[in-house]
Amino acid sequence: MVYLVRNKQDLDKQLALAKDKLVVIDFYANWCGPCKNIAPKLEELAQQYSDRAVVLKVDVDDNEEISGDYNVTGMPTFVFIKCGEVLELFVGGNPDKLVKSMEKYVSDVDSTEQRRTSSHLESEEMCSAAPSASSSDTVNAEVMCDLSEHDQEATEAMEAMEAMVDQ
Repeated sequence: MVYLVRNKQDLDKQLALAKDKLVVIDFYANWCGPCKNIAPKLEELAQQYSDRAVVLKVDVDDNEEISGDYNVTGMPTFVFIKCGEVLELFVGGNPDKLVKSMEKYVSDVDSTEQRRTSSHLESEEMCSAAPSASSSDTVNAEVMCDLSEHDQEATEAMEAMEAMVDQ
């Protein structure tokens, strides 16, 4: 389901509720032809990935402050966010680009979940295999996994930003 954002406070609330899911924000205008054309594809993707992504729509005419915060200069503009970090921003009604970006970042969400689950299982195995292991050893192992996860995400975000600059 696509959620229509009413104002800045509503957007902040939706971003917080998304937690570690991928958030896709569609900045659109009612008078924008390409926005209308891509809307059905966005709705389809929102339903397809509803367990891993949140899709929000922001009307630029009703929410100029939010549009300014994201430097929206054309419509539609799609912003991909995870854990409060902008992963990608692109302008235009290209359904193929929307699908590819959505698939890329949803699979990144899946990879993150798999790493967390794997890390959690490894930590449990460490505790059960070595009852003498202190809880600080387990915490340290989890922290190291979380840090490596963030390093990978930061690297991917930087690569995405560099690719946008090169275009």
